[in-house]
Amino acid sequence: MKNISISIVLIFLYINIYSQGSQPVVLISGKVVNDRNMEPLEARVIWELLPDGTEAGIARTDPSNGEYKIILPFGKKYGYLAVAEGYYSVTKYLDVTDLTEYKEIEEQNLFMAPVMESQVVRLNNIFFKKKTAELLKESYPELNRFVEFLKTNKKITIEIGAHTDNKGDKAENVTLSQNQANAVTNYCISKGIKADRLKVKGYGQTQPIAFNEDEEGREMNRRIEFKVLTIGK
Repeated sequence: MKNISISIVLIFLYINIYSQGSQPVVLISGKVVNDRNMEPLEARVIWELLPDGTEAGIARTDPSNGEYKIILPFGKKYGYLAVAEGYYSVTKYLDVTDLTEYKEIEEQNLFMAPVMESQVVRLNNIFFKKKTAELLKESYPELNRFVEFLKTNKKITIEIGAHTDNKGDKAENVTLSQNQANAVTNYCISKGIKADRLKVKGYGQTQPIAFNEDEEGREMNRRIEFKVLTIGK
């Protein structure tokens, strides 16, 4: 309890200094939860600099409610994720290169996927050159984590699925998504993952998770996911 109180005081001192000075920061807060039952989880929250994936800091959630707070200085691109045993770490992306004043971003919940059959997990920080299957270097930290996950869980087989928004021709979107899924799969194979553990599927625009009426919704629909097919013993 004493350590938590000290951390809270330090956070507010840090905010007070930087919000009034010339070095803007962003305060991110939320919870770490199990995405199957929405129960809070005790976890570490790690943030890293992109595109190289250098670890920039680490915090721990409040074990009673899963809440976390992290402070990120301006001028960088970040990925941040939660880590807990028995779960896949889903990451988030934040670009504060153009931040000019103190900002708070609340309710940034980190959803952790338990490793079980039929579980579908989004690989959030996978980036392609627009309307191509060319992976951008900002994708490598996420891809490398994914490879380590597959190496740790040697018995599982998965499907790597790619999805697009509804812009453009339907057939071309299927082809694009197939090529993007292949790009991720080939990266994994190049890092030592056996090809027979990886199935590939391009869904195009057929399985949206948000409305395509605005860019926010279309961005959510453009995604890479993996689905756990089998868990060997």
